[in-house]
Amino acid sequence: MADTDDGNKRAFPGDDVMDELSAVVTHPLSVPRLTYILYLVATLTGFPMLIGLIVAYVARGEAQPWLRAHYTFLIRTFWYGLLLVGVGLVTFIVGVGMFLLWVLPLWYLIRIGRGWYLLEHRRAIDHPESVLFG
Repeated sequence: MADTDDGNKRAFPGDDVMDELSAVVTHPLSVPRLTYILYLVATLTGFPMLIGLIVAYVARGEAQPWLRAHYTFLIRTFWYGLLLVGVGLVTFIVGVGMFLLWVLPLWYLIRIGRGWYLLEHRRAIDHPESVLFG
């Protein structure tokens, strides 16, 4: 058994690590941070965005109102992005789609960056259903 700072005995020295890990996982910003990370990683591979979408849908129901705005923002980011990709592909022939598909990653990164910035400053997104940047 290992001693702690307060003189109590712990059964396993790794309990401190487990306590800290538990605190990180139960922190109210952990799930939205994870979702923003999944969306950011999706800029390279695409697939994690589906996982992030599911996480956002599941977590939105139990979230505080200001966090609910972030989940709504993330959900709308997925659906607006999918719609814009579709419009870009359909209009690619006339040249508009080429521009749209070129601008879409920039729109996406600005949207994710702004949302994450507001999350870290514990601020809600004013207009989470906006097509632009909330």
